[in-house]
Amino acid sequence: MSESKEINEFGEIRSVLVYLEQVKKGVQNKSLFEQIEFKEEIKKRHDKKQIKMLHGRIEDQFEIKKAISYLVTAFFAIISLVIGSTLSFSLSIIRDNGLDLELGVTVINSLFFIAVGAWLILSNFESGKLSKISSYKRLLQECLDEMPEKSHFRRRV
Repeated sequence: MSESKEINEFGEIRSVLVYLEQVKKGVQNKSLFEQIEFKEEIKKRHDKKQIKMLHGRIEDQFEIKKAISYLVTAFFAIISLVIGSTLSFSLSIIRDNGLDLELGVTVINSLFFIAVGAWLILSNFESGKLSKISSYKRLLQECLDEMPEKSHFRRRV
């Protein structure tokens, strides 16, 4: 297990995702054996109540990420609309000033391809983050499923 130099106590954890990455980074790309090692390490460090708290917080992060993921697409849809609506306006200005039309088309196409490239990069980043959170969420749920229910019965005398 790749442990960090400084192991946080449960009460000192500020970000569940950062803490889980300290336990094992990139778990979504690891083999099943390494994921099992991660689960064993979590079960060794925490009791069921603490794992439930970690799971709940990582689940909240997952839901928030899903809820705001549309913002990247919406931002670039607005940029596409602006580029598309200014296309004819820009070309008429270029024509009126006697500038080369090919230059205008090249500039507009360049802006379009830059916007598409930026959208692809941001989309890949966001989907990678969602994948990471989803993997940790799944592994924490598996930890909870594997832990036995402890029943404490007190005898009345």
